[in-house]
Amino acid sequence: MKKICIIWAGKFWLALYKTLDKSNEIVFASRTKKHKLNYIDFEDIKNYEYIFFCIPSNFLDERIKELSWLENKKILLTEKCFDLVEKDFVSNVVEKKLKTKNICFLSGPNISSEIIKWKICAYDLSSKNIVLSNEFKSLFLKKYIINTSTNIYQNQLSWIYKNIVSIWSGMVYALWLGENFRNYFISKSLEEFETLLSYFNFENKCDYATKIWDLFLSANSKKSRNFKFGYIIIKENLIDFKSFDETVEWLNNLNLLYEKISNSDLDFRIIKLIFEIIHERKFDKKYLKAKFENLF
Repeated sequence: MKKICIIWAGKFWLALYKTLDKSNEIVFASRTKKHKLNYIDFEDIKNYEYIFFCIPSNFLDERIKELSWLENKKILLTEKCFDLVEKDFVSNVVEKKLKTKNICFLSGPNISSEIIKWKICAYDLSSKNIVLSNEFKSLFLKKYIINTSTNIYQNQLSWIYKNIVSIWSGMVYALWLGENFRNYFISKSLEEFETLLSYFNFENKCDYATKIWDLFLSANSKKSRNFKFGYIIIKENLIDFKSFDETVEWLNNLNLLYEKISNSDLDFRIIKLIFEIIHERKFDKKYLKAKFENLF
C-alpha cells in the first residue's frame, strides 16, 4: 500500500482523487476543511511518500515556504502556470526549493465536473525520469488512460499556452465570426506552439493528450473556464476581470509569456494580439472583428 497526501486548494483536487486507486492510503492537507475526508496536519505530510500539489499559482509560493523542510519526496504537480515569483516553470522552482528531483507533472484533456461523475478521462504524466512517471501511473485506477513520458517542460508550456488560446476561442465565438474561422484559428495555434517550443529550445515532443486533445477540449467546450471567460469578456464588455466568478489562472501567465517572447523576431501573433486586446481593455465588437479577421 502506497502513502499519498494531496495538498489542495481550488477545484481540481476532488476530480484527481476520484481517479486514484483507493487501495492506497490517501489523505489530505488543507487550510480549509470543507469535506468529510481524511485530513492531516501540515507537519504530518513528512510521513507520506507521494505528495500531490493541487495548489493555484497565487498560493504556490506560500505553500512551498511552509513546506521547505519537505525534501526528497516524490511530488506530482498539477499547476498549469509559471511560478509568479521566480518567473520559471513550476517544476524547476519546486525542484530547487524542496531539494528534490523526484518531480512529475500531470496534464491532459480533463473537465473536472465530468471526472467527478466517473466519466472516463486521459492524463499525461511527465518527468525527467520515465521510471518516476510510470511509478505515479501505478497510483491511478486502471480504467483511466494514463500516458507517460519525459516531456515535462513541453507539457507545462502547452498547458500555459492552451489557456490563452481557449480565451481567444471564447472571444471568437462571442463575436460570431463563425466555426470555420474559429477552428482554423485553433489549428493555427498549433503552429505557433511549435514556434514557442523552438524559442524555448525544447524538442517538439509534447504529449498528444496535452498538446492536441486538451487544446481542442479547452478551446471548444463551453464547460472550459477559459473559453467561458473569453466569451463573457465580449458579451458583457467585462472591463473588471475581478468580477468574473471563476478561478482563471491566465492573466499572470499571459503577462509572463509575453514578457519572455516580446523581443523575439519569431511569429507569435496570437500571443501578442491577445496581450494587446486584454491590456487595452477595448472590447468594441467592430474593432475586435477587424483585429481577428486580419490576424492571418
